[in-house]
Amino acid sequence: MITIDDKLELFRKIVLNSAQNDYDIQLEMIDAAQEDQIKAFTEEVKAKGQAFVNQMIHKSEQEEKRMISRARSEAKHQVLAKRQELINHLIEAVTDRIQNFVASEIYGDFLKDSVKETLDVISGFDAIELEMTREDYRRFSELLDEELHNCGYKSRQIKLIPTDKDIIGGFVAYNGSRAIKVDCSLAGLIRDNQSFMGRLVFEILNEAGEQHG
Repeated sequence: MITIDDKLELFRKIVLNSAQNDYDIQLEMIDAAQEDQIKAFTEEVKAKGQAFVNQMIHKSEQEEKRMISRARSEAKHQVLAKRQELINHLIEAVTDRIQNFVASEIYGDFLKDSVKETLDVISGFDAIELEMTREDYRRFSELLDEELHNCGYKSRQIKLIPTDKDIIGGFVAYNGSRAIKVDCSLAGLIRDNQSFMGRLVFEILNEAGEQHG
Protein backbone atom coordinates (compact mmCIF):
# COMPACT_ATOMS: atom_id res chain seq x y z
CA MET A 1 0.00 0.00 0.00
CA ILE A 2 1.39 3.42 -1.08
CA THR A 3 1.50 5.77 1.76
CA ILE A 4 1.33 9.52 1.64
CA ASP A 5 5.04 9.70 2.34
CA ASP A 6 5.71 7.45 -0.61
CA LYS A 7 3.67 9.75 -2.82
CA LEU A 8 5.52 12.81 -1.54
CA GLU A 9 8.86 11.14 -2.16
CA LEU A 10 7.82 10.22 -5.68
CA PHE A 11 6.61 13.76 -6.31
CA ARG A 12 9.85 15.17 -4.92
CA LYS A 13 11.90 12.98 -7.26
CA ILE A 14 9.84 13.97 -10.29
CA VAL A 15 10.17 17.67 -9.46
CA LEU A 16 13.89 17.41 -8.74
CA ASN A 17 14.58 15.41 -11.92
CA SER A 18 12.67 17.99 -13.97
CA ALA A 19 14.55 20.81 -12.31
CA GLN A 20 17.87 19.01 -12.87
CA ASN A 21 17.05 18.56 -16.56
CA ASP A 22 16.12 22.23 -16.88
CA TYR A 23 19.37 23.17 -15.14
CA ASP A 24 21.45 20.95 -17.44
CA ILE A 25 19.79 22.43 -20.51
CA GLN A 26 20.34 25.99 -19.28
CA LEU A 27 23.94 25.13 -18.41
CA GLU A 28 24.52 23.79 -21.91
CA MET A 29 22.98 26.95 -23.35
CA ILE A 30 25.18 29.11 -21.10
CA ASP A 31 28.29 27.10 -22.01
CA ALA A 32 27.48 27.40 -25.72
CA ALA A 33 26.88 31.15 -25.42
CA GLN A 34 30.11 31.60 -23.47
CA GLU A 35 31.96 29.55 -26.05
CA ASP A 36 30.56 31.74 -28.82
CA GLN A 37 31.51 34.86 -26.87
CA ILE A 38 35.00 33.56 -26.20
CA LYS A 39 35.41 32.59 -29.86
CA ALA A 40 34.17 35.98 -31.03
CA PHE A 41 36.44 37.76 -28.55
CA THR A 42 39.40 35.62 -29.65
CA GLU A 43 38.73 36.45 -33.29
CA GLU A 44 38.45 40.14 -32.42
CA VAL A 45 41.76 40.01 -30.56
CA LYS A 46 43.42 38.26 -33.48
CA ALA A 47 42.01 40.81 -35.93
CA LYS A 48 43.18 43.74 -33.82
CA GLY A 49 46.57 42.09 -33.38
CA GLN A 50 46.91 41.50 -37.10
CA ALA A 51 45.89 45.11 -37.80
CA PHE A 52 48.48 46.32 -35.30
CA VAL A 53 51.16 44.10 -36.84
CA ASN A 54 50.23 45.29 -40.34
CA GLN A 55 50.47 48.88 -39.15
CA MET A 56 53.90 48.23 -37.63
CA ILE A 57 55.03 46.49 -40.83
CA HIS A 58 53.84 49.45 -42.91
CA LYS A 59 55.59 51.96 -40.64
CA SER A 60 58.75 49.87 -40.63
CA GLU A 61 58.61 49.59 -44.41
CA GLN A 62 58.22 53.35 -44.77
CA GLU A 63 61.08 53.94 -42.33
CA GLU A 64 63.24 51.45 -44.22
CA LYS A 65 62.45 53.23 -47.49
CA ARG A 66 63.40 56.56 -45.88
CA MET A 67 66.63 55.03 -44.57
CA ILE A 68 67.46 53.59 -48.00
CA SER A 69 66.65 56.91 -49.66
CA ARG A 70 68.77 58.76 -47.09
CA ALA A 71 71.61 56.26 -47.53
CA ARG A 72 71.44 56.60 -51.31
CA SER A 73 71.42 60.39 -51.00
CA GLU A 74 74.39 60.31 -48.65
CA ALA A 75 76.20 57.83 -50.92
CA LYS A 76 75.52 60.04 -53.94
CA HIS A 77 76.78 63.08 -52.02
CA GLN A 78 79.89 61.16 -51.00
CA VAL A 79 80.50 60.09 -54.60
CA LEU A 80 80.09 63.66 -55.84
CA ALA A 81 82.35 64.96 -53.08
CA LYS A 82 84.94 62.30 -53.89
CA ARG A 83 84.68 63.11 -57.58
CA GLN A 84 85.22 66.82 -56.90
CA GLU A 85 88.11 65.97 -54.61
CA LEU A 86 89.73 63.93 -57.39
CA ILE A 87 89.10 66.72 -59.92
CA ASN A 88 90.71 69.25 -57.58
CA HIS A 89 93.64 66.91 -57.04
CA LEU A 90 94.04 66.47 -60.79
CA ILE A 91 93.90 70.24 -61.35
CA GLU A 92 96.52 70.74 -58.64
CA ALA A 93 98.75 68.07 -60.21
CA VAL A 94 98.39 69.65 -63.67
CA THR A 95 99.06 73.11 -62.22
CA ASP A 96 102.21 71.85 -60.48
CA ARG A 97 103.49 70.34 -63.73
CA ILE A 98 102.76 73.54 -65.65
CA GLN A 99 104.53 75.63 -63.01
CA ASN A 100 107.54 73.31 -63.29
CA PHE A 101 107.39 73.74 -67.07
CA VAL A 102 107.30 77.54 -66.69
CA ALA A 103 110.44 77.36 -64.56
CA SER A 104 112.24 75.16 -67.09
CA GLU A 105 114.73 76.29 -69.79
CA ILE A 106 112.47 75.28 -72.70
CA TYR A 107 109.60 77.50 -71.55
CA GLY A 108 111.15 80.58 -73.18
CA ASP A 109 110.92 79.02 -76.66
CA PHE A 110 107.33 77.98 -75.96
CA LEU A 111 106.43 81.55 -74.92
CA LYS A 112 108.15 83.07 -77.95
CA ASP A 113 106.38 80.68 -80.38
CA SER A 114 103.02 81.30 -78.68
CA VAL A 115 103.41 85.07 -79.06
CA LYS A 116 104.29 84.75 -82.76
CA GLU A 117 101.33 82.43 -83.47
CA THR A 118 98.90 84.70 -81.62
CA LEU A 119 100.13 87.85 -83.38
CA ASP A 120 99.55 86.17 -86.74
CA VAL A 121 95.89 85.90 -85.73
CA ILE A 122 95.41 89.36 -84.20
CA SER A 123 97.75 91.33 -86.45
CA GLY A 124 94.77 93.43 -87.58
CA PHE A 125 94.51 95.09 -84.15
CA ASP A 126 95.42 98.81 -84.25
CA ALA A 127 97.59 98.22 -81.18
CA ILE A 128 98.39 95.17 -79.10
CA GLU A 129 99.11 94.73 -75.40
CA LEU A 130 100.50 91.48 -74.04
CA GLU A 131 100.07 90.93 -70.31
CA MET A 132 102.42 88.44 -68.67
CA THR A 133 103.64 87.62 -65.18
CA ARG A 134 106.31 89.85 -63.71
CA GLU A 135 108.69 86.90 -63.64
CA ASP A 136 108.14 86.19 -67.35
CA TYR A 137 108.55 89.88 -68.12
CA ARG A 138 111.81 89.92 -66.21
CA ARG A 139 113.12 86.78 -67.88
CA PHE A 140 111.87 87.16 -71.44
CA SER A 141 110.91 90.78 -72.30
CA GLU A 142 114.22 91.44 -74.09
CA LEU A 143 113.98 88.14 -75.98
CA LEU A 144 110.42 88.89 -77.04
CA ASP A 145 111.20 92.49 -78.03
CA GLU A 146 113.99 91.24 -80.25
CA GLU A 147 111.80 88.57 -81.81
CA LEU A 148 108.98 91.05 -82.45
CA HIS A 149 111.42 93.47 -84.06
CA ASN A 150 112.72 90.68 -86.31
CA CYS A 151 109.13 89.90 -87.33
CA GLY A 152 108.62 93.52 -88.41
CA TYR A 153 106.60 94.74 -85.45
CA LYS A 154 107.36 98.20 -84.09
CA SER A 155 107.56 98.87 -80.38
CA ARG A 156 104.75 101.43 -80.58
CA GLN A 157 102.46 98.76 -81.97
CA ILE A 158 103.02 96.17 -79.26
CA LYS A 159 103.49 96.64 -75.52
CA LEU A 160 104.64 93.99 -73.06
CA ILE A 161 102.98 94.65 -69.72
CA PRO A 162 103.85 92.90 -66.44
CA THR A 163 100.87 91.93 -64.27
CA ASP A 164 100.24 90.56 -60.79
CA LYS A 165 97.28 88.51 -62.02
CA ASP A 166 97.59 84.79 -61.37
CA ILE A 167 97.97 83.66 -64.97
CA ILE A 168 100.83 81.22 -64.12
CA GLY A 169 102.46 81.68 -67.50
CA GLY A 170 101.71 82.53 -71.11
CA PHE A 171 100.02 85.86 -71.71
CA VAL A 172 96.73 87.65 -72.28
CA ALA A 173 96.48 89.76 -75.45
CA TYR A 174 94.32 92.88 -75.79
CA ASN A 175 93.65 95.33 -78.57
CA GLY A 176 94.52 98.98 -77.96
CA SER A 177 91.17 99.85 -76.36
CA ARG A 178 91.07 96.57 -74.44
CA ALA A 179 87.67 95.87 -75.93
CA ILE A 180 88.95 92.53 -77.28
CA LYS A 181 90.74 89.97 -75.15
CA VAL A 182 92.52 86.80 -76.22
CA ASP A 183 93.46 84.62 -73.25
CA CYS A 184 96.60 82.62 -74.03
CA SER A 185 97.57 82.20 -70.38
CA LEU A 186 98.37 78.82 -68.89
CA ALA A 187 95.84 79.48 -66.12
CA GLY A 188 93.22 79.98 -68.83
CA LEU A 189 94.34 76.73 -70.44
CA ILE A 190 93.69 74.91 -67.15
CA ARG A 191 90.25 76.54 -66.76
CA ASP A 192 89.30 75.63 -70.32
CA ASN A 193 90.16 71.98 -69.63
CA GLN A 194 88.40 71.57 -66.28
CA SER A 195 85.36 70.01 -67.97
CA PHE A 196 87.61 67.56 -69.76
CA MET A 197 89.37 66.69 -66.48
CA GLY A 198 85.96 66.22 -64.83
CA ARG A 199 84.92 63.77 -67.57
CA LEU A 200 88.24 61.99 -67.22
CA VAL A 201 87.72 61.53 -63.47
CA PHE A 202 84.14 60.34 -64.10
CA GLU A 203 85.40 57.69 -66.55
CA ILE A 204 88.09 56.58 -64.10
CA LEU A 205 85.50 56.20 -61.32
CA ASN A 206 83.19 54.26 -63.63
CA GLU A 207 85.98 51.91 -64.65
CA ALA A 208 86.92 51.40 -61.00
CA GLY A 209 83.27 50.68 -60.16
CA GLU A 210 82.95 48.11 -62.97
CA GLN A 211 86.13 46.35 -61.85
CA HIS A 212 84.87 46.09 -58.27
CA GLY A 213 81.22 45.53 -59.15
